[in-house]
Amino acid sequence: MSTVIEARRLNNTDLGKTISFPGTEGTLRGVVHGFITEEGPAPSKKFVTAIVDKETHVLAPHDKITITGRMKKPEVQP
Repeated sequence: MSTVIEARRLNNTDLGKTISFPGTEGTLRGVVHGFITEEGPAPSKKFVTAIVDKETHVLAPHDKITITGRMKKPEVQP
């Protein structure tokens, strides 16, 4: 089963899942949300950094991402 979401919806609960977007497919290892501010009256720009396998990708918040993997549930300790 796969789900399509916007990059701004990625968070730490998605770590370890398989994600894909144009030109990339792999396991999500990290996600960071941030702002780029510029000098002058220009508004700050939002961005999402996704670490997929060993590559870092900077995405716009509205970019579409497909999540196709599920994390394993932790084992219950008796």
